[in-house]
Amino acid sequence: MRHFSRRDFLKAAATGSAAAAVGFPQGARGQAKPYAGQTLTVFTYAGAYESTLRKHLVPAFEQKTGARVVLDPGWWDMLPKLKASPPGQPVFDLVMTDPTQGLPSIKDGLFQKINLENIPNAKLIPARLQQDWYQANAWGVNFAGSIMVMAFNTEAVAKVPQHWHELLAPEFKGKLSVYDSPYQTLYAFAQMKAGKEGRPGKGYEELKKDLDAVLKFSAESRDIVRVWWTSTGDFMGKLLQKEIVGGVVHNTGPLAAEAEGKPVRTVSPDEGTAIVQVFWSIPKGTQVKRLAEEFINEFYATEFQVKWGTVGKISVPNIKAAEQAGKEDKLYARFLPTSQAAWDRIRYYPYDVYFDGNNWAKINDFWDREVLRKKRG
Repeated sequence: MRHFSRRDFLKAAATGSAAAAVGFPQGARGQAKPYAGQTLTVFTYAGAYESTLRKHLVPAFEQKTGARVVLDPGWWDMLPKLKASPPGQPVFDLVMTDPTQGLPSIKDGLFQKINLENIPNAKLIPARLQQDWYQANAWGVNFAGSIMVMAFNTEAVAKVPQHWHELLAPEFKGKLSVYDSPYQTLYAFAQMKAGKEGRPGKGYEELKKDLDAVLKFSAESRDIVRVWWTSTGDFMGKLLQKEIVGGVVHNTGPLAAEAEGKPVRTVSPDEGTAIVQVFWSIPKGTQVKRLAEEFINEFYATEFQVKWGTVGKISVPNIKAAEQAGKEDKLYARFLPTSQAAWDRIRYYPYDVYFDGNNWAKINDFWDREVLRKKRG
């Protein structure tokens, strides 16, 4: 049997879905630079998200379209910047976002619906992502970001924990770091609570059954934390300098460190974890909506998606590309989805609980007062 190389794989993928791989309007396909002179300003998450887009998608997209792409990296600043934009002049033409900022943006009328017919590559992602509310209603095109993992400096711990509740052990008191945002860390505490009480992997059920109990547990267990990290890079810097021995973080940082041979061990507990729901949305008022749709389409193209996984260490929603990423990168295969079945097992953070009624406001108020214990002005 002939060896099926990556070159063969990409050639076959491109040939087998030529229209989907390009996605340009029929009238523009014969033109060398169909969007020459246009500029697309894209809000992207910082870190691995930005660097992978900048190196492996933007240059090819600019060459193909003739457009200029400006990446504006950040985390929590998308929504306030968009709200501050003059009417009809959004500061971004395309945004990468999640339910914590995306849903308020939709409710505030800041996004417009996407023409999904202009994004044929979106059909390459799992049906459950296509059927999710944001995409089913054309407010966004779904993918998923990093997964929640534990990470440790192997030179600073005698034994690497394998379960969430093991972070509660006395030897870790005041030595760990977790995210200052509750969407991740509240769920991490829910998993710790469930495991401690003999129900490993039932963090979602804990939150669904008794949110108040999990909030109380989070406040009572905050003494395991030495520092609350604000970015994956912040966490990794402190981990490698041994300011902390470990903690809970997005997978992108520790996997990159492992790939570089640094003394880091990443753990995704057998009882389960959660993944960030991320989607592309187009702000209302942009003058380059069609160009934004082209960028989304190219994002889901197979060749780039392989790089998204192997270089960015981010979950690949294009199933064919996910399979290839797993073949090319052992670390990707160890932690991230490589098949339709793997995607079927993935669980988003419990956004349904977070956004039920006034829960999100309640969570954030309690989090600031009792968990982070921020000083009030």
